[in-house]
Amino acid sequence: MSVFRTLAAALALYLFAVSPAFSAGTRAVLLTENIGLLVSDNDGKSWRRFNEGLPGTIIPLSIIADAAGNLYLLTRDSGVFASPVGSKAWRSINSDLFRLRSELHPDRYRKITAFAAGDARPGSLALATKHSLYRSHDGGRNWSSIPMKSLEHNHYITALAFTPSGALYAGTSFHGIYRVTDRGLLSSSAGLPREPYSADVFFFEEVAAIAPDGSNPDMVYAGLNFGGGLYGSKDGGRSWKALGAPPGNGTSMVIHGLHARGGSLFVSAGGSAWRLNVASGVWSELKVDGIMRRLPSGGKPLALLALDGSGAYPPLIYRMGAHEKPRTNDLRSRASGKKALYASVPAVRRNLRGLIATIHACKMNAMVIDMKDDLGNLYFRTENEIADRAGAARKPVDVRTILGTLRREGIHSIARVVVFKDPNLFRYDGNRHAIWNARTNTAWRGTEGEYWVDPYSPLVQEYNIALSRELAALGFDEIQFDYIRFPSDGPTHLCRYRHRRFEDGFKSEVISDFLERAKRALPVPLSVDIYGFNAMYRFGNWIGQDVEEIAAIADAVCPMVYPSHFGGRYYRRYPGDEHPYRIVLDSGIRARIVAGDGAPMRPYLQAFKMLSPTWGPGYILSQVNGALESGVSGYTFWNAKGEYDTVRRALGGGRPGGK
Repeated sequence: MSVFRTLAAALALYLFAVSPAFSAGTRAVLLTENIGLLVSDNDGKSWRRFNEGLPGTIIPLSIIADAAGNLYLLTRDSGVFASPVGSKAWRSINSDLFRLRSELHPDRYRKITAFAAGDARPGSLALATKHSLYRSHDGGRNWSSIPMKSLEHNHYITALAFTPSGALYAGTSFHGIYRVTDRGLLSSSAGLPREPYSADVFFFEEVAAIAPDGSNPDMVYAGLNFGGGLYGSKDGGRSWKALGAPPGNGTSMVIHGLHARGGSLFVSAGGSAWRLNVASGVWSELKVDGIMRRLPSGGKPLALLALDGSGAYPPLIYRMGAHEKPRTNDLRSRASGKKALYASVPAVRRNLRGLIATIHACKMNAMVIDMKDDLGNLYFRTENEIADRAGAARKPVDVRTILGTLRREGIHSIARVVVFKDPNLFRYDGNRHAIWNARTNTAWRGTEGEYWVDPYSPLVQEYNIALSRELAALGFDEIQFDYIRFPSDGPTHLCRYRHRRFEDGFKSEVISDFLERAKRALPVPLSVDIYGFNAMYRFGNWIGQDVEEIAAIADAVCPMVYPSHFGGRYYRRYPGDEHPYRIVLDSGIRARIVAGDGAPMRPYLQAFKMLSPTWGPGYILSQVNGALESGVSGYTFWNAKGEYDTVRRALGGGRPGGK
């Protein structure tokens, strides 16, 4: 019988085999949000604190046990800790290499996105902090960086694993699997499922875990998130074949652990754990109901690591609240559930009443209005001296009258502020705050008509925060930042950031610092527009937008998931109006999973015909259905001209009213 079976064959053979229960004396380690770690050595009958050696307040993310029984704890911003087998305490194995490059939080550590402990060589560890990779040969006392060369800016590392011989594999968010060598990272992804993007570009599904088989040096397994399933390789990762997926897991499946042992593959996914008999294709669910029924009260449980007393099973992790709802507070509540239309200032001047009529007819409740546009122009009266000297104040509208009208109509008002694309600030003070061209020693230019300022510049940041405070004082219900990223087009390899403080900082770190400063300064909700691709994949260190980090700060995140703006071959396996539906649906599901309990998602939907052969009311309805079914919190329609006839016909039963 073949080692590899398709999902259909696996399901045909599937049965809920009655798995032997975990043996008496199973050890369990519980991760909680409020009281740290608890441990039980008697199947959950009694629990004790397990926090000695840890900082006073931590948010644990995951816990890993190696073959010898040593434990490793990964935390949100306190780094990584180790507890040797038999120990009742933890010790830090952090390095300054992992420290967050942040002016606001210099003592915090970067999120550890992947970790591995080698079985063949005790003390051999590997660790990734999103786009950087490190290795230790002495149990974490000393760490060295593994050069990634040109791959550093394009990869987000999501999984690490050592083979029995000590070779290291790395999984990524959308570029597949690599074998780490002295020459760099060598691709090892043949046979893994690929999503075409354009004629010559494709993306892999996110690699959640990699598990070499300790009894067979050439056998390696991989688990892919978002319904990608399980794959096996008999030739050391050079080629892969599908093994199916645990029963009942669809596109929202997230794998938290993977182990290979004795012809079985053990998978932790969501709040469950499974065993796959690779030869027969039979799945069995591995439950720890006894321990789960005895969880201690108090604290918010995040995950449970079960260590079988007999050693029959590998360490298995069970996640609680795998797809948590956003944490609520007053500002997030005020930003939730908003269904909006975008309106440029010319559209507002021309047809405010018609826009309001469309909002009511389509059962919406919000409007986004440009107050600082893509040209850096301001449409409100400001006392900001920099705006005056830069010539940014252009033809202001009567903001208070407009806001009064919207308020009387029960419409939530959102001020759009374009942040880092700003021709006025680009030219201000002799281009002092523009991105610089390293080759020509002049202000950098990308795509024709785009003028980018340096996101690291304190003046650029404070200027946009000051303007946003004025808009909140004028009465806007919400501030929305757009173009809060680094440039993506043009000769970006020539960009030099003269205001950069940390040469080895991630771009997402300066974005996060800026957002946190803005959040502290504003009395109203802050929403953030992000590139649509970032709602589908954890992005590399390219434009600086990290959904998880942004969602941890903002009150709403707005992925611009216009189906027309993805590659021409992307998701084209779905025909007709199913194409926009699937893009919006999957982007919402994925973004919510990546954001965790961060801010709610409010996607921008397409209300223009560009590159959309099936354009019409059905196209609009497909997007709305995808958004609602994905569980996001509202949506915003974008049409640059403010022409929403098609939206009105799709959702409002007719054409818009008069001016």
